[in-house]
Amino acid sequence: MPTVRKSLDQARPLSAKQRTRLSRIADKDIDFSDTPEITAAAIQLGRIKLVGRGGVRPGAGRKPSGRKPVSLRLKPSTIEGLHRQAKKEGKTISEVAENRLLAR
Repeated sequence: MPTVRKSLDQARPLSAKQRTRLSRIADKDIDFSDTPEITAAAIQLGRIKLVGRGGVRPGAGRKPSGRKPVSLRLKPSTIEGLHRQAKKEGKTISEVAENRLLAR
């Protein structure tokens, strides 16, 4: 029997009648004889490729820095001063504020 491939664009959602019919089929009545057996040897030889579905790819996203987000209400003059110094030093506002706090 030839393999039929469809993209998600071509696939139509199952109707209520189809879902009911499929839910009534017992697992023992489904014929899995045409599917290859998944063994460690077959995976190692490359005959079967395990494909992960969903989730994020390894190494993606922002790396954990150990910092926690905080929201502060500061005077506009304080914010302007931190922003000016950060721009002058080529740093972020949080780095400048942290350096000022630790310098005391």
